[in-house]
Amino acid sequence: MSIDSQLSNISRRRRSVQDQLQELEELEVRTSLPEGVRPPVEEPLHYGKRYKLRVILNILQGSLWGVLARRGLDLLTTYNHNYLGGVVWSNFTACSVMGVLVGTEQLWEDLNDIKARIPLYIGLSTGFCGTFSSFSSAMLEAVERGINAPLSEVGGSLPSAPYGIMESLSVVICQLALSIMGFSMGKHLAEALDNFVPPMTQTITQILEYGLIVIGVCLYIAAVVLCGTESSEVTLRQWTFSIVFAFFGAWTRYLVSKYLNGKLKKFPLGTFTANILGCIIIALVVSLSNGKRHKNWSMGVDNLIVNTSISCEVLAGIKEGFCGGLTTVSTFVVELFGLETIYAYRYGTISIATGFSVCIVILGTVNWTVGLGDAIC
Repeated sequence: MSIDSQLSNISRRRRSVQDQLQELEELEVRTSLPEGVRPPVEEPLHYGKRYKLRVILNILQGSLWGVLARRGLDLLTTYNHNYLGGVVWSNFTACSVMGVLVGTEQLWEDLNDIKARIPLYIGLSTGFCGTFSSFSSAMLEAVERGINAPLSEVGGSLPSAPYGIMESLSVVICQLALSIMGFSMGKHLAEALDNFVPPMTQTITQILEYGLIVIGVCLYIAAVVLCGTESSEVTLRQWTFSIVFAFFGAWTRYLVSKYLNGKLKKFPLGTFTANILGCIIIALVVSLSNGKRHKNWSMGVDNLIVNTSISCEVLAGIKEGFCGGLTTVSTFVVELFGLETIYAYRYGTISIATGFSVCIVILGTVNWTVGLGDAIC
């Protein structure tokens, strides 16, 4: 046999092994998502009311910590003359944590054969990571940069309108690239440390789970009370409204994904639906909070569609809380890794193009007709 034939056979065998490894990795990633890229088993197990209550409470506490972490990190990384700021840091960090969760196997092996069914794991992945990251905020930032709208404290005027295309592309590329890199880093870290971390026992898991639930429920109740009693002009109510709405967004995403993700074999329809719905809502909310009443009037409080503090704070809570919880980049990135290459590109392209399109149609229409300004809160 000639050297060329031997090299050809080796190349074919290598591609075959690579394909098999890729299929195994895709299966591992798919079964690591509570929502599922598609159902991991043909007949899903039926759990009792107590299990479902634990899932709800874990998503509640996870979404609470997620929205607080995202808003806090956004404030920390948003300042004048920064290189990268805002939600890109939250998406990168959330995807890194999600990579650790997906990559750890021995840590959960004594709790359930499929870790995606563990309530605490659901709270950390769907609740915390899903809410910590935000697909709608990333699309909003891309549109904001593209139309040169004054919706944030960072940024300046563009030399001309066509530069907005470059701005939008730079946001999308940075968001996607850093999120994918974060997930890969987290997964590699988990694989390196998995053999050195002892498996979690039922006792430790219950202590950790119930402790987080108690603290989360108490903080959630406190946030509800503060929404109705806080009357100062500071931004505290924006935070409390965000906490209240975040759970409903995360829970809606979980239900929509569980129901729709198995409908199409090569396309996670549930996550796609949640992300696009969140993009529509956030664009409408920003149109209300930042939109002007009349184009030719001077910029002022009286010329804003929403010109009262409480209304603006509620809209800010819906934007950061509900839309941030309803949409996710961390799950989106995991699904990209869980699909075959061609289908991953198709899913990613359609998701980003659709999310950007609905945002620019809604916000662009408002900006080019009456204009967008700074919100009152």
